[in-house]
Amino acid sequence: MRLFVKYSRVNIIASIGALLLGSIGYYFMIRYVLVHQLDDTLKVEEAEILDYVKTRDRLPEPANYRDQQISFTPAGSPVARKFIHTTGFDQHHNEDRPYRQLLFSVRAGGQLYTASVSYSEEETEDLLRLMMLVTAGMIVLLLGTLFLANRLLLRRIWQPFYRTLEGIRRFNLSSRQPLPVSNTDIDEFRSLDEAARQMTNKILKDYEVLKNFSDNASHEMQTPLAIINSKLDLMIQDPGLEQVHHRPIQAMYDAIGRLRQLNQSLLLLTKIENNQFVHTEEIDLALLTREKLVQLEDRIRDRHLTVRADLDKLCLPINSYLADILLNNLLLNAIRHNQDGGHLEILLRERILRISNSGPALPFDPATIFDRFTKGAHSGGTGLGLAIVRQICDNYQFHLTYSYVDNRHVIGIRFPPLQNFDKMQG
Repeated sequence: MRLFVKYSRVNIIASIGALLLGSIGYYFMIRYVLVHQLDDTLKVEEAEILDYVKTRDRLPEPANYRDQQISFTPAGSPVARKFIHTTGFDQHHNEDRPYRQLLFSVRAGGQLYTASVSYSEEETEDLLRLMMLVTAGMIVLLLGTLFLANRLLLRRIWQPFYRTLEGIRRFNLSSRQPLPVSNTDIDEFRSLDEAARQMTNKILKDYEVLKNFSDNASHEMQTPLAIINSKLDLMIQDPGLEQVHHRPIQAMYDAIGRLRQLNQSLLLLTKIENNQFVHTEEIDLALLTREKLVQLEDRIRDRHLTVRADLDKLCLPINSYLADILLNNLLLNAIRHNQDGGHLEILLRERILRISNSGPALPFDPATIFDRFTKGAHSGGTGLGLAIVRQICDNYQFHLTYSYVDNRHVIGIRFPPLQNFDKMQG
């Protein structure tokens, strides 16, 4: 849920609660004022009756008007003066109506009476209903205005925040582009935008330093490795070299080769992680797989492997170099960790690539097979081949899996639909 939506809901709910409580209080206050006015009117009538009796020593004539009723009832003892709400029959409309009534004692002609003065509350109730209807209309208008203000005004106010958020979401190290400046007069959003730009600028600088270091280190390592390699070549070809020295020199020669391969693999992995391979093109994965099998024929023949390839055409928008690395590492892994005279099966169908090879179960936790420097026994690789495969799959959001079924190692890749590629490119 977006922040301004949640804020709008909380604000409107709180406003409704406050307005309801205020309306209830407003209703009772207005009712109290109107009833108090009726009581003042009844007090005036009481004073007039008492003045009349005091002057003439007799009761005035009872009255039965539409809105007013005055009656006198003989009483044996005085009654406490009080105001009450009651109902009475209206002869003019033949129905019961609510009245506000004042009861008090009066003595006339030596006789004690209980006087009753009643005023109809119908007009008061009508006025109260009208006032509450007007109040309810004002509340609805206020809530509607508040809702529209939250929907329109707050959405506009929060636009700088969402622009900054979208800039952070689209930030890409490979583009080297800093976050765009978001113009706003709100201090908090301006501070957020400035902090985000400072953070991304520092990331760009750190990335550039790290990239330069990786590139320079890799380049500088190539020169001494090449020198050592050439010196070892000369030593091996030296006719005066004794036979006993051939084996350790050959071991050093092989170690230098693995070190060079490790250096290249680490550099490649770093470039993939940093999204430096941004160029994409339509690659026919089936055609590329067949080409890789032709290139690896010698390795397959040396291991006496039986190859079965069932490949449907599948075109993917992917960097051609990364696609070549992906297939090369998967096939080399399946060949290297196969058994002599074993089976190698490649299946490409329904946007799923599945490569399986025969062989014993892994001597380590299968969950770590795609981690760096995870190698099986007697492996001649660097331990980075499948790590590079996973990084490529992560970059393109391919779903990579491993399983061991029926004495076969199975690595599968599920490719997303084409519209997902379009979203990633966007």
